[in-house]
Amino acid sequence: MGLEVHKSNYNEDDYQQFQELWLEELSFVNALFDTPHSFSEEKKVGYELEACLLDSAHEPAPLNFAILDDLDSDEFANELAKYDLEINGAVFALDATTPDKLNQDLMDKWQTLQASASKFNTHLGLFGVLPNLRKEHFERERYQSQMKRYSLFSKRIYEMRQESLDLLFHGADEIALSRNDVMSEALCTSLQIHFQIPFSQSVEYYHAALIASVVMVGVSANSSLVLGKRAWHESRIPIFEQAVDSRDQARREQGDIKRVHFAQNYIDSWQELFAQNQHFRVILPDVMDHPKERLYHFNMHNGTIWRWVRPIMGKDQKGKWTLRMELRALPAGPTLIDTEANLWFMLGLIEALVNLNIDLTSLPFDSLKDDFYRIAKYGMDATFHEPKTHQKITLSKWLEQEGIALAKSALERLGLENIEHYIDIIQGRLEQNGATWQLAHYEKHQNIQKLMEDYMQNFKNDTPIHRWSL
Repeated sequence: MGLEVHKSNYNEDDYQQFQELWLEELSFVNALFDTPHSFSEEKKVGYELEACLLDSAHEPAPLNFAILDDLDSDEFANELAKYDLEINGAVFALDATTPDKLNQDLMDKWQTLQASASKFNTHLGLFGVLPNLRKEHFERERYQSQMKRYSLFSKRIYEMRQESLDLLFHGADEIALSRNDVMSEALCTSLQIHFQIPFSQSVEYYHAALIASVVMVGVSANSSLVLGKRAWHESRIPIFEQAVDSRDQARREQGDIKRVHFAQNYIDSWQELFAQNQHFRVILPDVMDHPKERLYHFNMHNGTIWRWVRPIMGKDQKGKWTLRMELRALPAGPTLIDTEANLWFMLGLIEALVNLNIDLTSLPFDSLKDDFYRIAKYGMDATFHEPKTHQKITLSKWLEQEGIALAKSALERLGLENIEHYIDIIQGRLEQNGATWQLAHYEKHQNIQKLMEDYMQNFKNDTPIHRWSL
């Protein structure tokens, strides 16, 4: 979805040709799996961070087109709404210096972006869901970014669904929004971690990432106020799953899988993940005259299926094929330092789970999936099945007793330096994270404007969330 398409309209011939091309590329990918030596065993990390643009009153500022034009850099990109944009981080091999290098990359890009935004009397914020968004902020004509792909994507989803796209879910309050487009997805802003993994351990890393996502959707939760109402601790999960649900009524009743979903099951090979893409109809049939080795159509289609752990194929500068996981369950923020802590803690958890050398699929898959949604809804005090014995325990208690130490040990085993302060930040989340701060602040003050002012003051100071007062 990050790529712009080349036409404003497509016909049935385009869809048919695209389908044939992406399936041809899928066959090519399947053949590659018979040659393990052609894949990389290196570990690398990268990131994408979505930021909100705000005016002097902390209201959404629909100016991403002007800022991106000013920046004129592929390190920054559009998002669906004009009041959001994305930072594309550099990619780093994992070694002792990576935390410092990634920190410097993020700081440099952030300062560049803020300097540009300030030219338009705009500043930046990091949220899972921007708490002061209102229904008028989803008006497509004023607030949708000026990209062909967004208009086509919205039109195609609506055609496939054959009815409105409705948000409906419940926290302490009911959250409801009905649209004839996908603009309600603009509620969500996130941190996406890209983790290139060794081909020989790709199945173990995938399963570890699923388990880590259950944990992180609670640890990092920062999306508990939606349209001025109290919602799930990490409301991006139901919002995104419903906002782009392309299934018509018949497909929903048959139980067809949503385009945004946790996973379909455990796997024996990544080939199963790519084969699953055949279950989804093509949205953006952008046909290009590229050799199949480029995987253009394969990746374009894969980019319109949003698993919370998305599998991605690529090729590195050495000519080796790569497998990487796009870890999508984390919200942005609440601060830059919190964002970095989330990134390193999630990588530490994944590494720790792989290092345990246990069967990561011994818990019934439906139980793992139920844990993911329970933690997303209720947060750190909700129960889940801990990874070793599958005993049910509250997430906060497991983190305190074992989880934080496991991740820290794994990061140290990788030889990473200067990660202690990130672990200390996660330790502080046992007392407060973004979701619980927002809910407590709202309960005390009943004032979204004051919440925004207090949030942004802490954000500008880069004060970790566990140290925010009410």
